[in-house]
Amino acid sequence: MKRVNLSWIVALVSLAVLGLYVPGNAAEIIYQDDITQNVVTKDVLVRTADNVIVLVDGSSSMAFDHRKYKKPNYDLEKEALNAGYSRLPDLGYNVGIYQFSPSWKEIYPVKSFDRNNVAAAMQQLPAKPSGRTPLVAGLEKLEGVLKGLSGKTVVYIFSDGGYEQIPGKDPGNKTAELARKYNVCFVVVSYAADPDGVKRVRDMGKANACSRVIPFDSYITNPYYATGLLYYVKTGTTVDTISKKKVKGMVVNNINFDYDKFQLKPQEKSELDQLGKFLQTNPQAFVALQGYCDSRGTGDFNMELSRRRTEEVADYLIKNFKLDPGRVATSWYGEANPIATNGTEEGRAKNRRVEVAVGGL
Repeated sequence: MKRVNLSWIVALVSLAVLGLYVPGNAAEIIYQDDITQNVVTKDVLVRTADNVIVLVDGSSSMAFDHRKYKKPNYDLEKEALNAGYSRLPDLGYNVGIYQFSPSWKEIYPVKSFDRNNVAAAMQQLPAKPSGRTPLVAGLEKLEGVLKGLSGKTVVYIFSDGGYEQIPGKDPGNKTAELARKYNVCFVVVSYAADPDGVKRVRDMGKANACSRVIPFDSYITNPYYATGLLYYVKTGTTVDTISKKKVKGMVVNNINFDYDKFQLKPQEKSELDQLGKFLQTNPQAFVALQGYCDSRGTGDFNMELSRRRTEEVADYLIKNFKLDPGRVATSWYGEANPIATNGTEEGRAKNRRVEVAVGGL
């Protein structure tokens, strides 16, 4: 009988993300029964946001068919949102849904999350996309919502980078302004294709250290992208299992870093090389990365450093093993979720880490 550390991935299993697994004490193949017997899931989800707001794009640009799924991007957007809300754990979030194009419309005003009421409110979205994209005006309307909120807010924006231009105003500048004034992180779900749109989306995703851009393709196929900024799972959850010879994933060590550094050390590259080869051999598998720091440094500094560490691991896998970026999901949390005391150097060294979870088999 083998004892495996499930860590934060237990929560993703509970959200119906198929086959995710978490770091243990050594890189090794794990098996189907490792996730099906005696799973302990009590009190593991740790909320990292208080409010969740979604800005829905209902403009005419969303009428184009997705190149892979052969259906309108707008239909895929609504399907992804409905699936996301059906999986969102009930951790006391306040949730709001607003349509910013072709004009601002309140679908579900920010209030306590109620799964059934959200599902009913989503029916107010128009059946077909149409009209203009007043993105800057929508962000200005969003400011009125943010003013009345307390705690941390995560705003999801669906965008191709196109917008109805207003002299002297730009979406990237507006998200940066809002990030300076309010406790908010922006997640831009991008279906941008032209260079100007790609740049504008990236600008919006650079609003602050916790903001980011997620490819639309990845968002609609991998539910982890929709939840990684909203909670983590406290480490230490375990499960007793009986291993059988049916490969279901790979357990990978935490990737650790020197103080104030984000560069990979040789021994960490060796661990990632094993993972990269596994992902090449198993093209249906994917990996989720979560970055952390020790407690030294300011909150913003630690958030940015954990982002750079997470992206360093992701870039190493993508570039060296020629992986589709959509197979590597990333999130970062600064000094949150320590696995050891920050009062000693040994403990701090353990907390400077990127956790790795493999799944999808």
